[in-house]
Formats: sequence, structure tokens, C-alpha cells
Amino acid sequence: MSDGPGGAPVVAAIRSRDPISQAGVTAQLASTAPDDTGPPVVVVTEQDVTPHVLVIVGDTVDDWLLAQLDALAGGAGPAPRPVLVVGHLDDTAGLRAVEAGGLSLVRRSESTAPLLREVVRSAARGEARLPPDLLSSLLTQVGRTQRDVLAPRGLTILSLSPRQLAVLRMIAAGADVATIARELSYSERSIKHIVHEITTRLGVRNRTQAVAHAIRAGLI
Repeated sequence: MSDGPGGAPVVAAIRSRDPISQAGVTAQLASTAPDDTGPPVVVVTEQDVTPHVLVIVGDTVDDWLLAQLDALAGGAGPAPRPVLVVGHLDDTAGLRAVEAGGLSLVRRSESTAPLLREVVRSAARGEARLPPDLLSSLLTQVGRTQRDVLAPRGLTILSLSPRQLAVLRMIAAGADVATIARELSYSERSIKHIVHEITTRLGVRNRTQAVAHAIRAGLI
């Protein structure tokens, strides 16, 4: 259920009540760009093969969309990982989706082809992805979600890698760059790069803000 070594294709299917929306998302995923170095995304119908990722397109996080997530969670055998492309997505809707297992969310207005392909690839790898502004506003509410929903699935709402989390926890403990590099057997330059990755992913300006976000999310 993940993209394989050497850039093996990610298989995705699209589910929507609106044929026009389904066609648009299909076209985005099928498009390519010269600077796109990620594994290709192959769009199939659900009847053909069980996909790695199921992209569910809706106007909002309504009963229909939540029912699709429930069906995935309750199905027999390995289920595709969901990516939600939603027209209206506020804090309440985002939290409902996350609690139902919709751990990768994209607003339709922000759904460019490169972004959607990257979110689909991330979902295939088991990573959760949320819009940065939604992530920021939800962090004060998701300590319980992190413990009860994501942690049992081996995921984090912050979409940080184990290496990034290790660095962030050492920063929270007061370690400087030199100490972190020595303890984790990395160069200081590598640690600075990891810190930059963390702040970029969280949409914050410095390490202090990154630690505060992680504390509110229940990771530290």
C-alpha cells in the first residue's frame, strides 16, 4: 500500500458525486511536469484494482463524505488511504474529517496539480497532510486526536518524520545544534537543514514556535 523503491507508480482512484469534479481531479493527477521527480501517479477505476490512495471529492465534509471514510475503515482487507479534496473546509469540518480518518486534506481552491500529486504520494507513504493554516488553527484541539486517532495508526498530525521529531524533541529539551548533531550522529549543517524542514512544514518562523506547536499537538 505504498509507493515502491525506485519510483514505482502510486495507484489512485477518484470518487465523487460530481462527474465534472471527478474529471478535473483525474486530469490533475494524470498531468506531468518536467521538474516533477516523484513517482508517477496512475489513475484507475476502483473496479479495476484496489488503489494505494482513494481521492474523495466533495463540496464539504458532509454525511456522504464521512460515510465514505467509514466504509474504508470498516472494509475487509487493506484499504486505500484517503485524500479529501473539499470545497469548503473550516476548522470544524477539518476536525470532523481528521477524527473520521481523513488525514490528508486539500481545499479545492488550492488544489493545483503539483500539490495534489504530492499529497497523494504522501498519503501512499502513510503521511498525513493538512493545509498549513488549518493545521495551525487545529493544533490547540488535536492533542486528543493525536493520542486517540493518529498514534494508533503510526501517524502524526504534523506530518513530521521520525528524524524531524527526534530533533524537535531535543530542541524542546534545550539542546543546541552542536549537541543534537553529536547525539544523533549528524553534521551541524544537516541539523540546521532539518530544523528548516520542520519550520517550513509547520508554517512557523522559528524553533520556539515549532516547539509550541508540537506541545499543543501532544507530541512533546
